[in-house]
Amino acid sequence: MTILTRIGILEIAFSAVILPIFLIDSLQNIIPGLLKDRKQLLQAHLDYFFMGILLILAGTVLQPIPEWIAAPLIIGSVCNPCVLAINALLPALPKNLIYRLFIFISCGCVAFAWAAMGIRAAIG
Repeated sequence: MTILTRIGILEIAFSAVILPIFLIDSLQNIIPGLLKDRKQLLQAHLDYFFMGILLILAGTVLQPIPEWIAAPLIIGSVCNPCVLAINALLPALPKNLIYRLFIFISCGCVAFAWAAMGIRAAIG
């Protein structure tokens, strides 16, 4: 099993087990004000799931993937859903310049990796 497949499975497990815990109303009663934006957390839940599926596909179908493509793909696929989860808990953070740079790098890593895989697939 490749590292991409393993991380994809972990992302799906995180999506299925950890994130729904934040949506439980009793947790909201224990820690009031923890979850600021329920919609962002639901988006993070779906994004972790779909990024996990994409990593599993890349790890099984598109082999071999060079490390210079796999590394940004892993970074981006883990960090992109984190952006949504962070926004659900700290909605004022996107105004922070360092956080905006984090978002840019995260999205850039995923875009670069998938573009590189597409070019490699087209070239053969």
